Amino acid sequence: MADTPQLITDATISGVLKNVYAAFRENTFPIATPLLAQLKKGKPGGPERMQWGGNGVYWDVKLTRPVGMNGSQLGYFPPHAVVTEQQANVGIKRTYVTRQIDALADSGTQSREAAFVNITRKIVEEALDAARLGQQEILHGDGLGIKGVTTTVSSSTSVVVTKPYGIASSGQGGLLIDVGMYVAVVDSTGATVRGRSTISAVSNSGDSATVTFATAIAGMLTTDLVVAASTSDTSYNQVPNGLTNMLNRGGSYNNLHGIDAGTYARWDGIRLTAGTDTDDASQPTEMDVWKLIRVVAGKSGKDAQMTPSEFLLLTTPGLVKKIGETFLGQRRWDMGMRTLQGGFGALELCGLPVISDYWCPAGTIYLIHTPSLSWVDKMDWTKLVFEGAGPWRFIAGRDAYEVDFGAYWNTCVLNRICNGMLVGYTDTQRFSHVV
Repeated sequence: MADTPQLITDATISGVLKNVYAAFRENTFPIATPLLAQLKKGKPGGPERMQWGGNGVYWDVKLTRPVGMNGSQLGYFPPHAVVTEQQANVGIKRTYVTRQIDALADSGTQSREAAFVNITRKIVEEALDAARLGQQEILHGDGLGIKGVTTTVSSSTSVVVTKPYGIASSGQGGLLIDVGMYVAVVDSTGATVRGRSTISAVSNSGDSATVTFATAIAGMLTTDLVVAASTSDTSYNQVPNGLTNMLNRGGSYNNLHGIDAGTYARWDGIRLTAGTDTDDASQPTEMDVWKLIRVVAGKSGKDAQMTPSEFLLLTTPGLVKKIGETFLGQRRWDMGMRTLQGGFGALELCGLPVISDYWCPAGTIYLIHTPSLSWVDKMDWTKLVFEGAGPWRFIAGRDAYEVDFGAYWNTCVLNRICNGMLVGYTDTQRFSHVV
């Protein structure tokens, strides 16, 4: 019986086979920053842009109603009256991103045949993406920089985290937390630093995230806070303002820009609560938004239905879906589409664009008057250099380089009462980047 010839397979000739590499590179993380795109660039009818310098930026705010008219049969004038005015002010915050590169890696990626992308260009692109995502996160916060709150301490290297931005029921615990971040765990006041570590693993389950630290952190307690950090300090209370404190979410941020809403009632955002100020906390409707518009218009004189180009609505994809469900059978889902700054598409509700933003705290609809917001900066994201020195610097004792990116900026609200929010909706569907 003749032998059966052996077939030649990939396994038998593996030594002569080549790897085939495609000439493209894919990013699996969505760089979605809709709120940042609306607020960063000042334009007519949009956010103001102010340049920081000296002792900070100051502006004048009129905080009481003009009064003083009378009627008199005998021709007597009324007593003198004056509007109360105060100076608001805002300082600057410094934010940074650092990247390091081995000199050999740089040399080995110069040619197109050797690498998908030059390592230097890769690092710069990723650093700027990290900066954009960090700014988007900050703009929804309150200036404290809270990424999450611990609810369970399993060990010195493992905790369960919830409450992005430190806000209850605000979304997935891992919304602001990911592998590779260098963070600190601080107590609820930010005064005591429990320790610092790189995050080595994150496991998301619903609105909780189990975070694993590469380095043990002793003494952690429930209600501790997770914040970004350097090896020398933490970011607690060191990041720019966000919508949470600028619009006084929950009434917990009365004092802003040197003016206190406890003293001047008109220095406050408008807050409505779903289920209390609306018919149903489980179902947002167009009439809920109409009511918010009317309350803001009555108290501030800024009417979104008269000047819709000055306003926008910002909420989560889950609430956009719920609102859309109330329109089924009444209108087309694509009706009234509008393109906003940054190329983001928006539906229209009560004549206003609705931005769907998964960074937004869950259960929230913001009504934002863009001309009353301001972007304050001294320096946009750039490589940090000193008097003509190059941005890439040797790392002491290593054949490697480091580049640092920095931005000096802040955000502020020129007139708080022109903005409002609806909070407390049941919002359980998460259309976010968290996996």
